[in-house]
Amino acid sequence: MENVLRYLFPSWMWIVPCLVVVGLSFLAWMIEFSYGQGGFQVLALAAGGLQAQEPGFLLIAPDRGFLGNKEVREVYDTFRRNYRGRLVFITLAEDYEEAVRQRFALALAELQEEGAKTIAVLPLILSDADPHLKKARRLLATLNPSLPFAPPLAKDYLAAQILEDRAKALSQAPAKERLVVVGFGATRSEEAEAIGQDLERLLREVKERLPFQGTTVAILFHPAAEEAVLREGNSKAEDAIRTTASGPLRTVVVPFHLGLKHTRSMELGRKIEGIVQGLPIAYDGREILPHANVALWLKKMANRWIKPAREEIGVVIMPHGAGEYVNEPILKAIEPLQRRYNLEVAFGMADVDTLQEAIDKIESRGARHILVLRLYNVSLSLKEETEYVLGLSNSRPAIGHYGGHGNADRLPRVRTGALLSTIGGFDGDPLIAEVLYERVMEVSQAPEQETVILLAHGDGDEDKDRFWRKQMEAEAQYIKAKSANRFQAIHVATLREDWPDKREKAVTDLRELIAKTSRGGGRVLVISNRVAGAGPYRKYLRSLDYVLNDKGIAPHPNLTRWLEKEIKAWIASLR
Repeated sequence: MENVLRYLFPSWMWIVPCLVVVGLSFLAWMIEFSYGQGGFQVLALAAGGLQAQEPGFLLIAPDRGFLGNKEVREVYDTFRRNYRGRLVFITLAEDYEEAVRQRFALALAELQEEGAKTIAVLPLILSDADPHLKKARRLLATLNPSLPFAPPLAKDYLAAQILEDRAKALSQAPAKERLVVVGFGATRSEEAEAIGQDLERLLREVKERLPFQGTTVAILFHPAAEEAVLREGNSKAEDAIRTTASGPLRTVVVPFHLGLKHTRSMELGRKIEGIVQGLPIAYDGREILPHANVALWLKKMANRWIKPAREEIGVVIMPHGAGEYVNEPILKAIEPLQRRYNLEVAFGMADVDTLQEAIDKIESRGARHILVLRLYNVSLSLKEETEYVLGLSNSRPAIGHYGGHGNADRLPRVRTGALLSTIGGFDGDPLIAEVLYERVMEVSQAPEQETVILLAHGDGDEDKDRFWRKQMEAEAQYIKAKSANRFQAIHVATLREDWPDKREKAVTDLRELIAKTSRGGGRVLVISNRVAGAGPYRKYLRSLDYVLNDKGIAPHPNLTRWLEKEIKAWIASLR
């Protein structure tokens, strides 16, 4: 055979495939990827493989049996495409304790051999109280007591989204229904109570969008529990399910666990079906897996331990925006940054769909850390809403406050495996104050005879409106110093546009100020202190004698500089 190969392929011909391999490797280093219009440009790393310094991840999961473990492996295989990992299943059977420990030891050794300098444990387990997680902590402590553990799945809002999806698929009219969530895995009563508390916490978030008339949590016990505990615990859970389902309301039953599933005839779902058989319920047997959020959660947990490379950082710039002629100058200010960053623009007031689309695009281009930069006058604008939507805070914005316009009662959250951050707001920054100074000088003729009014949107909340005016005072002081205090006066004002009861007084006070100043022979310069345009200022100041600079801040090189300054400061914080 060897002679045949030598006959068919003389030695000089082997040079060709070698050159092809070398050429492709070189191209992998040099190919330039461009994203979007004008696009983000970055030299790609050599194709194939993870960097030597990247951490390794030990995924642990309950031993669920053949079909259940197959579901876990499918998620793990997706994870392994981009992360260095090993998967170990944990059984509660005492006979296999040493086997589990040996698998842990082997997994840690293999990760180290592959170059992982640090290793973190990702528990694909719902609750801290789960005995599988307790066993894993105990066994791993004998091998490496300093191994860090990510929090279990129930700690993250992505888990609440899975539960919401399962309930929504079965519900017809939540306000006329009860929801039963069935958990699993306890071997002792205190474990059942703690697992139940984790599920109750997830339920509270689900009920914000699906207002069920009532909810019940029932925890089934693991067969590894002592026989008496198993019987008592399961009897209590079954009674709770049947009692709820036997009531006058339509009942939705959701199994929310990573329970036993060996074959279709040998799975926890069959037991639940037996409990609810003959009752008027909605039940489809769908558990936590399979669901896309589980893979997102694993990515998100892993990204906590990875210092992102330049090409793994993304930015979403979130301006309020409006029509074409307001958005255009904002985009013009952002455009230079699109060549330097993996960047998207998401106009709106923490609009979930718009943010999700932008985040998806950035994440698909390799971003592991994404900044949502709020392009607003003050840092308080949309801060609470954005933090909630991004899952950075569990404090849901008050109803009726969302953006000053809408209703936060059903406010959803984005779904992503990237780690998210948000910052924003000019807050009197000198770069922006310099723009406002230029806007003043563009319409000024004789400063000694002129009064300047910096006019902004404002807020309906008294404290937030005071904060807004405080930041504008800093801008006014900058203008006074820059102009050598030549103007008669520089005032700041907010119209509080979206709150009619507050707006009426704000408009009255502003009109009186302009009328009084102009009657005395002074010239009034109204400067639009908005990101772009002048909003409704002409409407509310109609018939008065004043000069309006309606440009707003964008476009201006200083706005671009401010955006990049904030981006660079955030990137520095990741190191």
